[in-house]
Amino acid sequence: MDFDYKSISYAQKLSNLQNYYHTSVAFAQALNITRMTLIAWNDNPQKIKVKNQDKIDLLWCQYIFLPNVSNISEVVKGIELGSFLFEPAIMDKTLRQMAAGSLEIETGTQEVDFDAIVLDNTVPNNFHATSVAEVQNIHYLTQEIAQNFQAEITLQQIKDWHKVLMRGLINNAGEFSTKQRVLPNVDTQLTHPNDIVEELELWVKKYNKIKYLSDIAKSHYHFEMIHPFSDGNGRIGRLIVLAQCLQIDIKPPTINNSNKALYYILLEYAKINPTPLAYFFQACSE
Repeated sequence: MDFDYKSISYAQKLSNLQNYYHTSVAFAQALNITRMTLIAWNDNPQKIKVKNQDKIDLLWCQYIFLPNVSNISEVVKGIELGSFLFEPAIMDKTLRQMAAGSLEIETGTQEVDFDAIVLDNTVPNNFHATSVAEVQNIHYLTQEIAQNFQAEITLQQIKDWHKVLMRGLINNAGEFSTKQRVLPNVDTQLTHPNDIVEELELWVKKYNKIKYLSDIAKSHYHFEMIHPFSDGNGRIGRLIVLAQCLQIDIKPPTINNSNKALYYILLEYAKINPTPLAYFFQACSE
């Protein structure tokens, strides 16, 4: 199963989506652009800006890629961890890439800038103190979780991780949100603030004995739909995935800007079938 949608040209993606929408007007409306802009893109795909590439990727993953994998339903075991924990250089690089990628899809911070801060202790130009804190926090916490992955994932542990992750970034780091959260462009009702504790306690009990990557995919979707914090839910959710993978001796996935469109589409689809998300995780760990 090929998850490398970035290898497909935007000329091909535009053609596929044009066939899906049937008319240029409908396709342009879906992209929130004019028909003339769409014609210009078809004539010269190299002129498509990154933010519009992201829009095209999301639509392509949702309407072209997803239908081809949506009916797959089976247990996905994941790739064995091997000697990962016993090769410090490989482990450190992988964890750094995971942390950088997780932050990149949320804030746009690029891996080269991430590495400059954590490896060279250099602050890139135009970086604010909050951006530096975001990098340092997730880098430290990723390393900490990997070193203590056998620790039980409890409600309090999740709060403690969030406190470290969002330290200096929000006033309620480590505390559950007291307001209703909303996911953009997703027709899903998140857990009501009054029910967060009860729902998370249920989540902890349900996923305390996971066996396969399929279980982790289900767990990840469930956690993101609880969305217990005011900010940082995606990063915490992916850190939990890291801990869970290490606990069952399989390689954790690296998710970043190069695969985020498919990640978001498969994460939303996991409410119907988590198997494609599990296969995606497996592909991102190879």
